[in-house]
Amino acid sequence: MSYNKVIVCSGHMIDKPGRPTERFPPRKEAAVRDRIVDQLKTWQVSAADLGICGGARGADILFAEACADRGTEVWLFLPLPLAEFLQESVQLPDSDWEDRFFALRNRVGVKMFFQPEHPESTPNDVSVFARNNLLMIDTARGESTDPKNLYALLVWDEKATSDGPGGTSDFAERIRQLGGNLAIINPTKL
Repeated sequence: MSYNKVIVCSGHMIDKPGRPTERFPPRKEAAVRDRIVDQLKTWQVSAADLGICGGARGADILFAEACADRGTEVWLFLPLPLAEFLQESVQLPDSDWEDRFFALRNRVGVKMFFQPEHPESTPNDVSVFARNNLLMIDTARGESTDPKNLYALLVWDEKATSDGPGGTSDFAERIRQLGGNLAIINPTKL
């Protein structure tokens, strides 16, 4: 299938309680969700498009829910086996993130891919999470017919890190190099 636009999203998970430096505090969820919805409207994302992201609490689930609400096909890329992924990246005490993950997974037009299905497409010397970001970018590039139809949405505090290949700073730079459209939502500034 050919898509008009391919939108890839990456970003911070909702902070765990007691995180020393806030990146995406739970109280910012509604504001971030609204900004994601607004950005998808600005880009005129529709059922003719593809949304690609991970399935973690925070940026990924908010983006995937907003895309699915627009009728956009959604591909979730998970870096770990399901039970381990849920424990590591979805579950949060006194939250509904796990329920939302399963509701999203069961929606029409949502497909799930596990990283081990494509181990040859990413370097083995980076973390599974960084490899997942690289795999999402590579998939988005492959599904996009033209760099002008490639979009990236980052929910990111814009702090440069030495997170290396596949990290958020690297993710932003790779999208820029591909000539894609990039929008950043910084939860700490909302």
